[in-house]
Order: sequence, then structure tokens, then C-alpha cells
Amino acid sequence: MAQVKGIIVNDGGAPARIMNFIANEAISAGEALVFHTNGKAKLATDNNAGVCGFALTDAAAAAQVSMVTGRGVMLYVICHADVDAGDMLMVDETTPVAGSLIQTLEDGSGNLTNVTVAIAAEDAPAAGGLTKVMVM
Repeated sequence: MAQVKGIIVNDGGAPARIMNFIANEAISAGEALVFHTNGKAKLATDNNAGVCGFALTDAAAAAQVSMVTGRGVMLYVICHADVDAGDMLMVDETTPVAGSLIQTLEDGSGNLTNVTVAIAAEDAPAAGGLTKVMVM
């Protein structure tokens, strides 16, 4: 049985759903997810696209993973160490940290150049890891 790691802070009645899917690869609770072309959940790797949700549970490849979906939901998700409260966050598309969130980039003129999927509600831990965010 999958172990829930306290990913949901408090949905407060926000329009959130928890749905189960088959994992396309190994997934850790708190990672950003999208769908593979085969219909299975996989780690988000495109910082120019949104996400389907965030993993509520750890899952091995081909096992069931629970995904939290919805906007305005407060969750603990995996973020990089340099994330600070108030930062706009996007998916990190680099391996081996695909599925985690980093600060949304600007083009040098103050324009955001990637899709923001969440806003940090607290500073990330010094080594990175589960960080409270509001999903957009």
C-alpha cells in the first residue's frame, strides 16, 4: 500500500480531486505530473506547459499513483533550494530533477518566459524538497 507523505496542506473546499493512474515511471510524492501518450502518469518535463497535477503518493513504474489536481489548492511539492516565499514557480525540465519546481524565469526585460504552475507559500528547505505552494 502506498504511503501518503502529507502532501495536501488543506484544500479548504478548493476544487481539488484525487485520482488514481498507472505510473509510467518511478514517481515520488510531491512531484509534478503530466500524461504520457500511452495514458500513464509521468514526471512533468516541459517548462512551457502546465501540469495535470501532483503526486500524492510514491509509485514504482507500472504501479498505481494518486494525483492531486485542481487550482487554488495548497500542497507540499518538491522545489529547488533557491525557491523563496512569493516566487512564481515552473517545472524544472532538466534531468535528474524533472518533476520538481524552480523559480519562473524572466527574459531580461521583466517578462516571464515560461508557464507558472504554482506560487511558493514558504521558503524551500536548504537542500530543496517538499515546500508549501499554491497551485495555479
